[in-house]
Amino acid sequence: MLHPRPASRRRGTTLVETAIILPITFFLLLGLLVGGMGIFRYQEVATLAREGARYASTHGYQYRQDAGLSTGTAADWQTDIYNNGVAPYIVSLDASQLTVTASWPDVVNQPGKPDNWPGSKVDVTVTYKWMPEMYLIGPIYLSSTSSMPITN
Repeated sequence: MLHPRPASRRRGTTLVETAIILPITFFLLLGLLVGGMGIFRYQEVATLAREGARYASTHGYQYRQDAGLSTGTAADWQTDIYNNGVAPYIVSLDASQLTVTASWPDVVNQPGKPDNWPGSKVDVTVTYKWMPEMYLIGPIYLSSTSSMPITN
């Protein structure tokens, strides 16, 4: 005849195992959620860089001349790229933490003068200072650069 084991021997083990496993599980799930939000923000930064480069590639010197606009300076071009090519596409990012820079190669034999003519290349870099939602680590800088040839 078999004798049943007494149930009183393992009363506290379930409580101890739960006290160890539940915090670890919740921390991993929260880390997965915050990591997913970081990936979403990086994808938005990359999209903003692409959109800014696309706008800059189609609104170069020839476009400004055809539209009757002044040629402007590189600072004017950067402001135009931000206002018309990047800002309308910001969805979930804090615009005050966003930095947009555009750069062009210098005109041949004229150092310091950016080349905004068709056939040249424009680089748009978008950087975002992201503070993760858990506040366990400091700010993370997400950055993306997109390059396109100027077509107009």
